[in-house]
Amino acid sequence: MFNDIVFTKDISCFAVTGKDAWMRPNPQPIQISVYLKTNFHKASLSDNLKYSINYAILTRNITDFMKLNEHKNFKNLTNIAESISQICLDKFNGGGGGDIVKVLIKSPKSEIRAENVECIINRNNLGNINPLNVFKVNKLRLLTIIGVFTFERLKKQIVDIDLTFTIKDETNLMIHSTIEDIITFVENSNFKTVEALVFKIGQLIYQDNRNRGIQDVNVEVTKINAFNHVEGVGVSSLMTIDSFKDSKPITFRKETKLFNMPVEDIVNDYRGYHTAYIAFGSNDGNQIENITTALKLLEQNNISIESTSSLYISKPMYYLNQPDFFNGVIKVNFKDLSPHELLKICKYIEYDQLNRIKKFDNGPRSIDLDIILYDNLQINHDDLIIPHKLMLEREFVLQPLCELLPPDQLHPISSESFHDHLKQLLNNKLIDDQNSNLLQYVPIPKLSLSKNILKFDQTNFKSPTLIMGILNMTPDSFSDGGKFFNNKLDDIVKQTEVMVDQGCQILDIGGVSTRPGSVEPSEEDELNRIVPLVERLRSTSKFNETLISIDTYRSKVAEESLKAGADIINDISMGLYDNKIFDIVAKYNCPYIMNHTRGSAKTMSNLTQYDSNTNDDIIEFNIDPKKGQQENLLPQDEKNLLNGVSRELSLQIFKAMKAGVRKWQIILDPGIGFAKNSTQNFQIIKNASFFKKYSIQYNVDDKHKYLSFNGMCLLIGTSRKKFLGALTHKDIPSDRLMETAATVTSCIQQNTDIVRIHDIKEIKDTVTISDAIYKSVY
Repeated sequence: MFNDIVFTKDISCFAVTGKDAWMRPNPQPIQISVYLKTNFHKASLSDNLKYSINYAILTRNITDFMKLNEHKNFKNLTNIAESISQICLDKFNGGGGGDIVKVLIKSPKSEIRAENVECIINRNNLGNINPLNVFKVNKLRLLTIIGVFTFERLKKQIVDIDLTFTIKDETNLMIHSTIEDIITFVENSNFKTVEALVFKIGQLIYQDNRNRGIQDVNVEVTKINAFNHVEGVGVSSLMTIDSFKDSKPITFRKETKLFNMPVEDIVNDYRGYHTAYIAFGSNDGNQIENITTALKLLEQNNISIESTSSLYISKPMYYLNQPDFFNGVIKVNFKDLSPHELLKICKYIEYDQLNRIKKFDNGPRSIDLDIILYDNLQINHDDLIIPHKLMLEREFVLQPLCELLPPDQLHPISSESFHDHLKQLLNNKLIDDQNSNLLQYVPIPKLSLSKNILKFDQTNFKSPTLIMGILNMTPDSFSDGGKFFNNKLDDIVKQTEVMVDQGCQILDIGGVSTRPGSVEPSEEDELNRIVPLVERLRSTSKFNETLISIDTYRSKVAEESLKAGADIINDISMGLYDNKIFDIVAKYNCPYIMNHTRGSAKTMSNLTQYDSNTNDDIIEFNIDPKKGQQENLLPQDEKNLLNGVSRELSLQIFKAMKAGVRKWQIILDPGIGFAKNSTQNFQIIKNASFFKKYSIQYNVDDKHKYLSFNGMCLLIGTSRKKFLGALTHKDIPSDRLMETAATVTSCIQQNTDIVRIHDIKEIKDTVTISDAIYKSVY
C-alpha cells in the first residue's frame, strides 16, 4: 500500500538541544530530514500534485516552526523529531499529510569530538506501536594504542568510533558524560585487538547506571591508517546489557581537572592604587541588611566604594530549592592590596563577620563576595581566577557589571567588549528562561521582598506601572492648593483612605508648593504640615500596604519624616537646594526620587535653554542592553534637551554616590514643567525611554567615572500641569483629566515605571489598559 516515499533532506536551521559539549544551552545548527511513506500512483497517472504530498509546503512549515522556536529549549534531539513528526502527520500542515514518517535530526556541532550526532524516529497515524528510537554518534575520532605489531605498540594512532543506540527515550541517554567517559577510557587504553576495544566500550556504556534506558548499542571501531591502500579496517558489534553479565566492572580514572582561563600578567608588586569590581549576592536572612553591612565592612577595611550597580532579584541556579537572590556589582578602589589580600578580606567578611555557612556548592548564603575584575589582570590560581570565568554566562553578574563599565571596555581574555557579551547573552535567552528575567529592586529597609512593590523588569519592560497619588498639604499648590490645608487629621486620613481604595500605591505628601513664583514656607511650617500626618497614617492599618513618599528638598524635613514612618524622599531639587539631603538618604538607605530642575521656583521658567555638551571631559552614550550602543538620531534640539537633563541628573548622582547613596536607591524623574517649556515637556514624554539608556563617562582628576541609567526605574508626573491646559485652552487644572490620561498612556508606551497623578480612579483605568497594550500586563 505504501510503496512510495516523499522526502525533504537536510533542512538547515538552529535549535537549542539542551546543553552542548561546553555545557551551555546555546542554539546549535541542525539538519532535518523527513521521509513520508505514501502512495502517489494516482498523482503519477494524473500528473496532479493534489494526490501526493507537497514537499514544498512541508519544508516551509518545518522551517517556519523551527524559526519560531529558535530560542526554545527542546532539551534533546528526540523532542525536536517528535515535533517535526506531528507536522508531517498532520493532513493540513504536512503539505497533504502522511500516515508513516521517518524523521532524522542531525547535529554537527553539539559534540566537539564527533563529526555529528543523529536522532532517528519512526511515527505513524495507523495506531501501530511506535518502534524504539535510534541515536547515533558518528566518527568520534580518538587517539589510542591499538594493534599487535611492534610499531603499533610504540605510538598512538587514530581510531574512528561510531555508536548506534536503540533507546526508548533520549532523556535516558546521558550522551555528553558517556562520550567524555569513552574519550578518557579509550585515549588512556592499550589494546591489541579492535574486538576487545569494541567490547569494552560497550561494557563502559552499560556500566553507567544513567544509561539503563538503552535497548541495545552497536559499537563500530575503524582503524583508518592500518593499510595505505585501504580506507579503513575494523569491527562492529551489536550488544545488550546481557552481553556483560559475567564481566568484571571497568575501573579507570575519570578526568576531573577543569579548564581554567589562561594567565598573561604576573605581578609581584601591588603597591599603589587599584580598581576592582566585586559581585555580591545574598539569599539568606535579611538580604538587604547583609548587603549593607558587607559594604560598610569593606569600607572599614580602607576599600572605597566608588559606585554601585542597580540591585537585582534573580532566581537561583543549579540548586533551585532555595530563596531568590539579591545581586549587584560594586566598583571599589584601594591601595597596596594584592588580589589575594582583597580576597582574604572578602572571605573574612563572608564567614567571620556575616556568619556565612557553606553547606554545599551553590547553596543559600548570607553574603557572597566574588572578585570578578582586578585592574586589567589575568590571574589563575586554585582559589582565585580573574576575570571570573563564569561571569559571561551569568546575567545576574554581567548585567549589573555593564552598568559600571563604558561600552568600549574589553574583556581581558576574549578581547570583546563586556557590553557585546551582555547583548549576546540577553538575545540568546531561551523562551523557557523568560521567567528567570532579572527584576530591578529598590529596597525599603523596613519592608520584606514580598511587601515591597518597587520591583521592575528593566530588560523586557513587563512590570505593571505603579500609581503615585498626590496629597498636597499646602495653601498654594497650582492644582489643588488649600484642599487639605488646615483640615483636621481625621478628615485628611479619610480622604487618603479613598485614594488607596481607588488604586493609589504610593502616597506622595507635599508641604511646599513648587509652582513657579510660589513662596516657600518656613522649615517649621513644613514639618508641622507633614510629620503629624505621617505618624497618623502609620498608626492606621489601612496604610500598611501603602508606601509613603515625602515631597521635600529639606534634609531636616526628610529625616523627621523618615523617623515618623515615611518610606521615600521625593526631592524636586535633585539635591541642589540642600545638599545635606544626600547624607540623610544615605543614612536611612531609603529610596530617593531625583527630579531634574534648574534654578528656583522663581527663576526656573527662564532657564529652558539646553545646549550641546561642550565639556571635553564628558562623553555621552545611548546604550540599550539588548541592542548595544546606539546613535542618537533625534533632531538637535531634542538631543540637546534629553542629554542636558540626563547630564545634569548624572552630575548630581555622582555627588549623591560620594555621600554614600547607592544607585539602587535612586528613582529618576526628568522633571516635567521644571525649567522646561511646553515643547520640551512634550519632547520628554515622547522620548521618555531615553532616560533608561543614557550613560556618561566623566573624566575628572585623571580618573574616569562612569554612570549608566540602565537598570534604573523612571517616574514621570504630568498630572494637570499648565502646559496641557495651554494646548487645550483649559485654565482650571482639575479640568485636564483627559489630557493627563493621554500623557500617561504615552509615558507607559515609553516604559515609565511610576506615574504621579491627582485623579486616581480615572487614571487607574488608563494605566490598566495602557499596561495591557504596551507591557502585556493583564
